[in-house]
Amino acid sequence: MTKSATKHHLRFILAAALAVGFSLPLCSTARADHDWRDECHERLRHAKERIDRDAARFGPHSRQVYHDVDRLDRERHWCREHHADWDHNTFDFGIYVHPH
Repeated sequence: MTKSATKHHLRFILAAALAVGFSLPLCSTARADHDWRDECHERLRHAKERIDRDAARFGPHSRQVYHDVDRLDRERHWCREHHADWDHNTFDFGIYVHPH
């Protein structure tokens, strides 16, 4: 092998290594996002159960229920941040929302 052929092969190998090195970080962004719907549903279900328990124990307009509804609002916010939708007919009516 001549000196120029060896130099050509080294350039090719270096260029290929650089191409792979620059393209690998881009490949990781092509993966699908995690599906958070089940975790969202569990978070909302637990918050709803807490509201139901405290409403039965302290009354629907108690400070405990208002605190629980605040927590449910935070869980809804978590779901929105994770692009997970929930059953609005189950979690977004009556005692489960703050009056405006």
